[in-house]
Amino acid sequence: MKTSEIFARAAEIASKPLPSLNSIALNASINEIKSRTKRSAELTERAKKVLPNGSQHTLPLSNPYPFFMQKGRGSLLLDVDGNEYTDYILSGGAIILGHNDPELIQSIQTLLSTKTHFHGHFDELELDAAEAVISFFPSIEKVRFTASGSEANNAAIKIARAVTGKKKLIKFLGHYHGWGHEYLMDVEVPGSGKFVTNGIPDEYMDQTILVPPNDLEKLEDVFRAHQADGGIAAVIIEPYGAESGLVPIAEGFNEAALEMAHRYGALYIMDEVVTGFRLGKGGAQQRLGVMPDLTTLGKGLMNGFPSCGAVGGKREYMDAANVSIPHSSPYTYVAGTLSGNALSVAACKHVVTTLATTNRLKIAEKMAEDVVSKLNTLFTSYQSDFFAYNIGNILRVELTAPHAVPLTSQEALMEVVSRRQILSSYSAIVASTGVLSRHGRDFVSCAHTEQDNDRYVAGYEKLLQSFSR
Repeated sequence: MKTSEIFARAAEIASKPLPSLNSIALNASINEIKSRTKRSAELTERAKKVLPNGSQHTLPLSNPYPFFMQKGRGSLLLDVDGNEYTDYILSGGAIILGHNDPELIQSIQTLLSTKTHFHGHFDELELDAAEAVISFFPSIEKVRFTASGSEANNAAIKIARAVTGKKKLIKFLGHYHGWGHEYLMDVEVPGSGKFVTNGIPDEYMDQTILVPPNDLEKLEDVFRAHQADGGIAAVIIEPYGAESGLVPIAEGFNEAALEMAHRYGALYIMDEVVTGFRLGKGGAQQRLGVMPDLTTLGKGLMNGFPSCGAVGGKREYMDAANVSIPHSSPYTYVAGTLSGNALSVAACKHVVTTLATTNRLKIAEKMAEDVVSKLNTLFTSYQSDFFAYNIGNILRVELTAPHAVPLTSQEALMEVVSRRQILSSYSAIVASTGVLSRHGRDFVSCAHTEQDNDRYVAGYEKLLQSFSR
């Protein structure tokens, strides 16, 4: 689906009142969930006593409460009450091969039986993993592993500042790059500003300049305006737009923005934490034909194994990242005790090599196209404005379009909040059918099948049937 159509259809949804959920249907779905998830309910109460606000995850469904999981295999998860779910949340995109991929698990078991999961010294597996990443992405010549995608983005801006000698960062409205101080302004909903930045001093955020996506004129205005006060160190972007395509980037924008960044002496950072392993070999940069200066990775890099992150790029830039005292220039300190540990890089080597040498990503994209086709046929049959589309095996189902509400007043911001909050009820209805979908911000793994897709579509049909008529 083209960017223009996505914007137009989202705007149409945002211009209309939200359809009313039938309270009887919603309560029936909630009660159905409660009746079969009593152990999860008990564990939720226990979590409230020991975890801040009862949770440390953003991805689990919250209505009526999070499900506690016992195990998974392929596209399926089993909760502590013995209920089976078809999972399209996939840890926010981290699970690319499928849960507990047998060959990956076997390779890790071999590692643990013959070596060690961590020793703090060099391991040849680090080189194997780095070489696999370098061969996968056309713009990466050297790579530094980090403990998360957020850490990778934090490292990327440090490298950019060290290389350019400049301080300021351009970030696009609504784009998410982790919870680092420079990045947490204006996340997910374009125009939301400092809505979730409490605890971050303004001095940090003053170094970040927000620019509307798809607006080359505003982008150049910012570059020009800051030439006199030190200039711009870097531009960072989600290459397919906020929330990995929910607010898409127009065709040709990446190429033009990269050229402009270089013209003003800034680096172009492509945040491929989500897109990196979901669009085929080479990630978004290969598909778009845009070679960034730095690339950040995470999530699917290790199929859910921990300490999962990396930043890579041109040799002359990456050599600025150092773990010792300054002895050369440019220089910046980028280190971590668990970064590049044997367990994580073993998982990375297996995952990246598998994706590069098999047709599993092509199959996953075909499964994504299959579910999108079935969903849109369903929505049309119910005369619903909902619509679905995919970018590789990233699956997006637009339901309430909060990001398409123009933020022109406090009332508009409350409308955005309302449109986001109702999604938890939508997801609960879908979950009552045994399908895990996070507000339509979903993914397809290499393990999903057409039968899984049919179950997903049936979950959304129950949602459509739950609206008041």
